[in-house]
Amino acid sequence: MVLILYPLATRMAQAPRTAGSSASLSDDPIESLTTWLQVNSKPIAMVLGGAAVAAAAVFLYRSTTASTREKASAALYTAQQPFVEGKFGEAETALKKVADGFGSTASGQQATLMLAQVYFEQKKYDEGIKAAEQAVGSASAEFKPSLHAMAASGYELKGDMTKAAEAYGKAAAASRFETEKQTFQAAQARSLMAAGKAAEAKPIWESLAQLDGTQVQQEAQVRLGEIAGKQP
Repeated sequence: MVLILYPLATRMAQAPRTAGSSASLSDDPIESLTTWLQVNSKPIAMVLGGAAVAAAAVFLYRSTTASTREKASAALYTAQQPFVEGKFGEAETALKKVADGFGSTASGQQATLMLAQVYFEQKKYDEGIKAAEQAVGSASAEFKPSLHAMAASGYELKGDMTKAAEAYGKAAAASRFETEKQTFQAAQARSLMAAGKAAEAKPIWESLAQLDGTQVQQEAQVRLGEIAGKQP
């Protein structure tokens, strides 16, 4: 923190003097500044002390955050081993612990996605959907689309294509990247068609069909042809 004091010293040097003030203030600006510092030493110390406390708090917060991220990463590494080995019962317990304990970190949110997959592998579709949907609210922006898409996958596995389309729509809305957004929009349109809602899927496909050079354009054109062929 830099204290700019010279304007105050200049004002003190230029201020009108009275008989009562001549004894306490010198005509020398440097001497006046010294006197001012002596009188105000306590307030200055309080300001500098407050700045030091704030700096220490920021340092402690960053250190604690870094430590938490490291612990979360290590915990995720350990928890995913039974998942890789196909030991879904063990993986469920381990990943849930990481997701619950480090939910604010990237590793904790990754653990939630893996936990949902573990639930799905065990045909616990409702539990997987619930885990993904509940995590969305506190998740970082980077993970929200994936969590919505994971919930959509659960609805697909249950055969609820209307709910799946709704979840894919949320994933598309949350996505910050165009290619990812288009992928989720296509998934939403497919789910709507599977649910017998071709009329709702049509405007999505029409929009995607206008995106020259994209991966989804060709599929969109084919789907529009399918919709047209089914119309009376």
